[in-house]
Amino acid sequence: MLFWAAPITLAAFAVFIFTVGYNTYSDRVKANCYDAAAKIVNDDIEEFSKVWAEIKSSGRTDKEVAIKSGDEVIYWSRLRTELIIGLNFRCWQAISDEDRFFERDPNITVRELKRLADELRKQPVKMYGIEMPDVASIGLGGTKIQIAMSNFVQALQVALAPVMLLWLGSLYHTRYREILAFRTHADILSVHPHVINVFPVGYYPTLKKRNWLKSHAPVLWAVWSFLVRVSLLLCFIAPAVAFYIGSLFFQPVFGYWLLNLFAGFLVGIYAFGVLLIEAGAGLKHFEGEVALR
Repeated sequence: MLFWAAPITLAAFAVFIFTVGYNTYSDRVKANCYDAAAKIVNDDIEEFSKVWAEIKSSGRTDKEVAIKSGDEVIYWSRLRTELIIGLNFRCWQAISDEDRFFERDPNITVRELKRLADELRKQPVKMYGIEMPDVASIGLGGTKIQIAMSNFVQALQVALAPVMLLWLGSLYHTRYREILAFRTHADILSVHPHVINVFPVGYYPTLKKRNWLKSHAPVLWAVWSFLVRVSLLLCFIAPAVAFYIGSLFFQPVFGYWLLNLFAGFLVGIYAFGVLLIEAGAGLKHFEGEVALR
């Protein structure tokens, strides 16, 4: 089970890097804002166009909209209000100073926003020296399929969720069976010796006089061994879990944040369970020649 930590961590790292890059790179963030604004205007295009037509019928030029009197106030304020409500604060800041978006035919505004978004997306995304392509090419049955990288990463996010749960769940059950085996065996080598199985080996001689530290030696050794085992497990599972859950905070899976919360919660619970099961070893120690107190 621990063998799968490397490929799963690599996949989670790739998803994390691409997700962070596509959602924090300034040009991509601004492009997403332009697309979101274009969608908001386009969804109510009929009403905006009607108001604009009434303005133009008066014979005023586009520039005169800047006067914001009469019908212009209705159009200008309504458009800004819709964008303020529909966009997040960062996106609104990106376009609020662009008066040209509010002083022209709404159909032209939509086209201009989409054009600007397309231009920004032509710039390559770079993060920590890694240049991220816009399109992923997949060979399938001799056919080359191209898919937008953002969609491919989201699909990989979805695919990684059951893989992570299967891996962590299998690791949990493996450790559970090993812990039960350790509790019933006297020889640590007869169970399953590997790097995670760190237990006290020795004996506890009878105390001749009261000593708090020595009397609590079984508990202290058990706690120390538990912490060592948990630390070793974290070396294997923490990077994959951290990268995957981190990627969920930057991008909703196909637009649904609830899926992110659910996937992140399950992966976190499974990972915590893998660590917690180590406490099942209790005060177990293996017989040896070294005194443990």
